[in-house]
Amino acid sequence: MKNKTNFFDMLKEQSSYVVKSMTLLNEFCTTGKEELADIIILLEEEADEVRRKLIEALNKTYITPIDREDLFHLSRLLDEIIDYIKTSVDEIHLFKITPNEDLIKITSTLLEMTGHLYDAIANMATDEEASKVSAYKVKHLENVIDSLTKHGYATLFESDDFKMIFKYSEIYKHLNHTADVADSAMDFLLDIFVKM
Repeated sequence: MKNKTNFFDMLKEQSSYVVKSMTLLNEFCTTGKEELADIIILLEEEADEVRRKLIEALNKTYITPIDREDLFHLSRLLDEIIDYIKTSVDEIHLFKITPNEDLIKITSTLLEMTGHLYDAIANMATDEEASKVSAYKVKHLENVIDSLTKHGYATLFESDDFKMIFKYSEIYKHLNHTADVADSAMDFLLDIFVKM
């Protein structure tokens, strides 16, 4: 039977949830609108369903456009990014913190980063060079996020409020991991092109 499952489209849909979630996280940090946090939690559940369908399709498909292990792993990395976004929102709520200027800058840069990640995934099947360009932009922004996070920590440690230091440090850690996983996803995507 002819395979009608488009795995590239499924990855593209999954990556769209990364952008949607990051857009709302940045807006949440900027505006403080509580309802945005609730939407992010719902988006994470919807993204989980997209991943579930991809895995189900993988299990039922004999021939895939790239190695099934590669499809599974790339999907898992996208899922991990969304999980970190949700965790960040959860802890901002839990710790009852008001996002500071550094946090807003980090989430704004992460939003730019996830936009390039989406472009890299979206162009995988149709424009390898465009996909690679977007992947390298993601990798560049990972370094920017690292610098912004270090600046955030440096500013934070000027305070004597140890509870605040702990709370913000946890959020910075999750957002930095978000960037690290996006960077890993793009490394993996570039490795896929080497094998194609």
